[in-house]
Parts: sequence; C-alpha cells; structure tokens
Amino acid sequence: MAKAVRSFGLAWSLVGRTRFQKTAYFLEAAGVGYGFGFSYHYYGPYSEELAVAVSDAEALGLVHTDWDTSQSGFSYAIYHAVPPKEPAPSDQNRRRKEMLAVLGRYDAISLELAATAHYLTHNGYKRDPWDETRRRKTVKATPERIEKAKRLLAELGL
Repeated sequence: MAKAVRSFGLAWSLVGRTRFQKTAYFLEAAGVGYGFGFSYHYYGPYSEELAVAVSDAEALGLVHTDWDTSQSGFSYAIYHAVPPKEPAPSDQNRRRKEMLAVLGRYDAISLELAATAHYLTHNGYKRDPWDETRRRKTVKATPERIEKAKRLLAELGL
C-alpha cells in the first residue's frame, strides 16, 4: 500500500486530508487508482485503508507530512512525496497526471461536494444526488459551490 501512496500522483504535494482523500477517490472513480475502497464519511467518501497506507508510507520515509495552522486555528496536513524515478509512461499515468492537474485547480470544498455527489450517485441516490448533497452539507453547498462541483465532475469526465 505504501507503494501505491508513493506513486499516487507522480511527484506531488497535497494540502489537507480532505483533498488527499478526495483526490484518491477520484482516481479510483476514473479507474486509474490503486484499489482503495471508500465508504461514506462526514466529509464525503473516505478510505480508512488509504489513511493507513499514508501512515505506512510516512513510517517508510516515502511520504513526509508537514503540519500548519489555519487562520481560524485548525491544524491541517501538507503531504509531500517524490518518486525515486520518473514512472514509466502509460495511459494510466497520463490520466492520473491530467486528473491531478484538474483537481489542483479546485478548492477542497468543491472536491468534497463533487466527491459526495459522485459517491451518492453510485450508492443509492442516482435520481438526485445533488439534492442529497445539499441536504447533507447545508452550509457548504451554496449554489455557486454546487456549480463548481458539477464543473469539476464534467472536467474529470465523471
């Protein structure tokens, strides 16, 4: 699992646990992930298996985590990894790189809303996942953010 986290996005750095989890979720949803399973959690799709893999990767020195504090006083993680060599060119690696570029243009709340709606679509709320997302995330699910989340899913082809 640590190897999967290491090669997760080529050379990469991600700010925040939510962004890390949602990025991994989208890679899985697009079929270019590493086999992590996700279940619904307060912040949307969450993988305990991925959290353990990150911990393992940190212990092995494959991932480094810096901690900082937001202006509102909350701690957040900044994850860093650099693969030992450039991964072999493949369709999967190209797709991962494209997806990471798209995901990097969106804020963490947009990722959370998009991942939640996508997860709900495939887990019992196919008819109207956006309504259920709004219900579950009333404070975050503003009309503008929902539109951004929809654009994100469209850009990802999901």
